[in-house]
Amino acid sequence: MVKRSIIALALLTAALSMSAQGLKLFSPEVHDAASYPQQVVMDFLERYFGKVLPALQHTTIEHKMADDKVYFRQGKLQDLYHLTDTMPFSMSLIDKYYEVKWDSIVTIVFPAQYDLLLGMQKDEALEKLKDAILAAPQCVSFINVPSDLQQLEDSVWISKREHFELESLNDAIYYNKVRKNFLPVWDETHLDYSAANLFHGLIADEDYRMYVEQSVYGMKTINYTLSLQQWLNYCAQLGMKVYFAVEEQREDGLLVMVIAQSRELGFNHLLSVVIPDKFISDKNVVLKVRLSPYIPTHNVKNLYQQETQNHKKKKWQ
Repeated sequence: MVKRSIIALALLTAALSMSAQGLKLFSPEVHDAASYPQQVVMDFLERYFGKVLPALQHTTIEHKMADDKVYFRQGKLQDLYHLTDTMPFSMSLIDKYYEVKWDSIVTIVFPAQYDLLLGMQKDEALEKLKDAILAAPQCVSFINVPSDLQQLEDSVWISKREHFELESLNDAIYYNKVRKNFLPVWDETHLDYSAANLFHGLIADEDYRMYVEQSVYGMKTINYTLSLQQWLNYCAQLGMKVYFAVEEQREDGLLVMVIAQSRELGFNHLLSVVIPDKFISDKNVVLKVRLSPYIPTHNVKNLYQQETQNHKKKKWQ
């Protein structure tokens, strides 16, 4: 008991020292050069060890780290104080865990879990999602024609590399071959292919309003309007992988499912979208979106199947 008390006191003393002096593990140059998800991880480490742990009142540092599944694989908390923001480090995402290592001094392991990394509970993240989408910088996309295109039909070619749980929910994009050039499919003859290209960001010059009904806590929803480009900017900032499926081809348009996956931050957004049948010719149509945010990967398949069954029972107008 005495030994454990001494260790706990040492941990607390080190944490308080870091809080007082400020914990800087990454230089501004390294931070700014990193991708957005990597910046989130860097901010998490400095906040967690420099502010969160020193502020604990009703639990110990050991218990807090154990609850959050944050572990020192090498070194200990006090060793962080000896690191400088100029020391080389490596950051790896292995399965669903991050490993951040500073040479042979310190190695920290923690889950790729958005609420832990962002420092907020799920209800807070849900409330702030709209602002996060609006705050995303405008993406400048340089679209290169994929090298793995295969002919699908007459003049249509496809690139499909991955699917999400179900074969129909995939990352397929579509191209027309015009003479010797390949151009993204965008025509009224292929509404399903055109819609897939739209949500994969291949149709950069087109924008639409999205009327969003977003799930929040307590079985409630909030409503707001975004532009499709704002949504695509947000997906690009987070480096999200997008999967698309046509659920139903109706008289009034397409009912589609979209999964936007952030493997780096450990969540998925599920969108159920009604795309009016005149979206190619009429740029003023509104896309109606049901958004279920921050879904763990293991829950996506069940929710996707539930949404599909609900659509068959009741048509969404």
